[in-house]
Amino acid sequence: MGTSNAAMWLALLILGFIWGSSFILMKLALFDTSGAPLFPALDVAMARIAIAGLAMAPFALRHRKHLTWQNAPWLLVVGCVGNWMPAYLFTTAQTLIPSSVAGMLNALTPMFTFLVGVLLFGTAVRALQVLGLLVGLVGAGILAFQPGMGAALEPGMLWGAGRVVLATAFYGISVNTIRNKLHGVPPAAVASLALGLVCVPAAVVAGMGRGVDLLGTHPEAGRGLLAVTVLAVVGTGLALIAFNRIIQRTSALFASTVTYIIPVFATLWGWVDDEPLTVLHLVGGAVVLLGVWLVNRGAKRPAAGKG
Repeated sequence: MGTSNAAMWLALLILGFIWGSSFILMKLALFDTSGAPLFPALDVAMARIAIAGLAMAPFALRHRKHLTWQNAPWLLVVGCVGNWMPAYLFTTAQTLIPSSVAGMLNALTPMFTFLVGVLLFGTAVRALQVLGLLVGLVGAGILAFQPGMGAALEPGMLWGAGRVVLATAFYGISVNTIRNKLHGVPPAAVASLALGLVCVPAAVVAGMGRGVDLLGTHPEAGRGLLAVTVLAVVGTGLALIAFNRIIQRTSALFASTVTYIIPVFATLWGWVDDEPLTVLHLVGGAVVLLGVWLVNRGAKRPAAGKG
């Protein structure tokens, strides 16, 4: 039993490494080694969705019976709000903020999942969770405003951080849609079918972008395409399968602890890539994680008046 438990923790650590590395992979696709722009942000986002949908096609075919008229609208919501829009928001954000900051702000996802659940789906509210939400937003504010980075960068940092926060809010909508509208559909089916519904439009948009021309003209385009492919296949497709497996073997609560691991690897990759990392970055990241911990801690407590 101890070996099985250790294996799950190892799997969770690997998953945290994969998702924590996704931010530096986006950066490798967006910028060349000199720091100059490489692929446009829209092209990177759409190529990621298109390639991920192609990689997940075997799972979509296996679970095609779940693509019913009843499920299709909600799968489309997950595909658009849980995949398409966040992919675009994250890539555009990383043209404005360091990848390490994007990784830290991504930890807001559980809090927005809780907030959307309360506002739209009647999830029970606990005081500790409200406190955690407020603490997490304070941490996000600290990350968004970095006076030590130079006055010229502050507006860009604010807009970039805002896009990541919006992406995590979209993730919250997607997760609650899956919980409340697609609870009878296997996780692998949800992931593959949702990607399948949006991958063709994404491929069309990517094919119309400047990225196609860059493949034949820019000397580092191959490296950027490789980063997008790894991001799509490993960071989106295989990681979702691993995450679902962890949930099946343990619990959703245990799997959610990956939220604490992702920012660690995102920050380490940013440090390796010589990104500016201030004390305020570390403080803001710690405050965000404290807020997430409070939200999760509140979820474990029984509601007042219930046994």
